[in-house]
Amino acid sequence: MADLIGDLKRRGESIPSRIMNDLRSVKTMIEIAKVDRSNFNLIRRIEEYLNNLESYLLPLVREKIGEEYVNAIMEKLAEAQRDKTAFEQKREKKFPVGAPRDKDWIRIKLTEETPLDMIRQISQEVGLEYEILEDGYILLYGRKEQIKKFVRVTARRTARDRTT
Repeated sequence: MADLIGDLKRRGESIPSRIMNDLRSVKTMIEIAKVDRSNFNLIRRIEEYLNNLESYLLPLVREKIGEEYVNAIMEKLAEAQRDKTAFEQKREKKFPVGAPRDKDWIRIKLTEETPLDMIRQISQEVGLEYEILEDGYILLYGRKEQIKKFVRVTARRTARDRTT
């Protein structure tokens, strides 16, 4: 978006201050998101700002520079989206906040197959401690043997539930 604005300015177009403010805000929020990927509200706001920038700038670019340039920009945006998706899928393994450093841990995504009640019950049965995270996961921690037992019991229970 910054390159696109630069190209428009080089062609003599004036860019409203709200658009420039949005661009600065997005750049700042992206830097924050690089450090803390768990803040989904921040990521949602980034996407909103980018959508606002796109909806203002792309028609202007189409009119002032041409359709070919818009297509090139759209391809860059699509590539950035693919990169973002790939990044989210290979999330870094960082030590989770809340887990004691002297214990092993596992994060479980809460789903219909693995609801919170079932995770709580099994974790108590095997002696694991847990914390519910804001991103739709639950953090379980304890000894390695307890985690292995938790995984075995959960796998058996979800397999049993699928067959009934």
